[in-house]
Amino acid sequence: MACYVDTVRSYPDAGLRHTEFCHLLADTRDELHAMAEALGIPQRFFQDHPWRWHHDLPAPLRPRAIELGAIEVTMHEVGALLRRRRAAVARG
Repeated sequence: MACYVDTVRSYPDAGLRHTEFCHLLADTRDELHAMAEALGIPQRFFQDHPWRWHHDLPAPLRPRAIELGAIEVTMHEVGALLRRRRAAVARG
């Protein structure tokens, strides 16, 4: 079981304090919530979805997530993770 961070992308028109983000994902929701808490990310920012649940992680927090054990992954690897989640939801 693990947490993951993908590549940082720029969102210049986000209208937020930060304009560069990556995704923080995990094998389980509990792991994701624990990592988000360790990083000081409020639960209200959790993006819930049946299989695409994640947190958008501001770029300055990415190195700390990695220090705490998050694994760097490619977008291809994120796609594979989401496909596995979607299949699991479909199986019930």
